Amino acid sequence: MLIPLGPHSAHGPGAQREVHETAVEPCDRVLLYTDGVVEARRGGDEFGLDRFTGFVIRSAAAGQRPVGILRLLMHDVLDHHAAGLNDATTIPLIEWRSPN
Repeated sequence: MLIPLGPHSAHGPGAQREVHETAVEPCDRVLLYTDGVVEARRGGDEFGLDRFTGFVIRSAAAGQRPVGILRLLMHDVLDHHAAGLNDATTIPLIEWRSPN
């Protein structure tokens, strides 16, 4: 179950929140991010969700390991926002590893 977190999620405290559910299996990964990642700006140009997801998909398809994907992604976000980040930027990755 994925639930929006924080005081500003779904447009403020007390607002209706959408809850999403999905099943995960061994080897699945869940990638979360804060709005500071996709809203990072250079001039008027946001980093954007399309650029974020495209980067992750291309890197995974190229065989990058998760830690490498995150490291390269953070470098790309920081490069895009050359003046420095002015919002929280967090990207946790959760991977389910089977004990076998």
